Amino acid sequence: MYVRSSTIETIPQDDVTVSTYRSAELGPVSIGEVTFHGELRLKCDDIGTGFYIQLPIAGRFKSRYRGVDMMVNRLSSALYHPDGGSFFGHWTTGYRALCVRLDPTAVQTALARLVGDRASGRVRFDPVMNTSDGFGRAWAGLLLSVNRQLSAPGNLLAQPLVAAPLADSLVNGFLLAATHSHPEALAAPDIAVRPAPVRAAIDAVEADPGAPLTLSVLAAHCEVSPRTLQKGFQQHLGMSPMEYVRNVRLRRAHEELRAADPCGDSVAAIARRWGFAHLGRFAAAHEARFGQKPLQTLRG
Repeated sequence: MYVRSSTIETIPQDDVTVSTYRSAELGPVSIGEVTFHGELRLKCDDIGTGFYIQLPIAGRFKSRYRGVDMMVNRLSSALYHPDGGSFFGHWTTGYRALCVRLDPTAVQTALARLVGDRASGRVRFDPVMNTSDGFGRAWAGLLLSVNRQLSAPGNLLAQPLVAAPLADSLVNGFLLAATHSHPEALAAPDIAVRPAPVRAAIDAVEADPGAPLTLSVLAAHCEVSPRTLQKGFQQHLGMSPMEYVRNVRLRRAHEELRAADPCGDSVAAIARRWGFAHLGRFAAAHEARFGQKPLQTLRG
């Protein structure tokens, strides 16, 4: 069977001979075990709105994505991400796999929390993901363990106290397992030893970057003096707290530009919503950070 679709998320369900054995939504992480009851060839113009990974349980399939042809199996998987371009897949009868979708905002937020927004430029992920050893193998093993838990008596994943931190672990594990353009940032030793006020300030900014944040407001929230917070950010992140706020707002403005309708929104309106009053400086900062002008991002 051959199917053509705009994205993986808009595949006509009646055309696909696939059944979902079990599935779960853990906040930003969706997991589903699927089985193919017939041969399927799928062509998509783009992946969709999330990061997608398939971890084969039985069999393998052919994938063509971002100019890379590969045979996806238990040792080497493929990573598909939003705005990554066209995709082609060929599955044979009997193929069974764990399909994982990660919310892109959760991935970017987790990366920012781990590296303190030090990563310059848009993070680029390699389309090939090694699951034969190292963090890749450990992350795949964790996902398979979660999948087994779905059918276990007294499923713990139904409990928010378990599901929420597990979802965070899966997103963080993905960032460690995938090959991307900022591996050195995740390996930095100061991530684990940041003082509590710095971590609290980062969480406050990430939770509501559009709030009227100042150095004094953040310091009061963290119950330290402005000077102490300033010193902690410089020591552990290499920037001031307000530089961090501007970086997060720039990232959120970029995300909104990507999701906005160019017919109903404008670069100026989005920039103002995120506190950038000077459009020229916003455009320059956006291009320096993400490699393209804001208008290009808005138009897709």
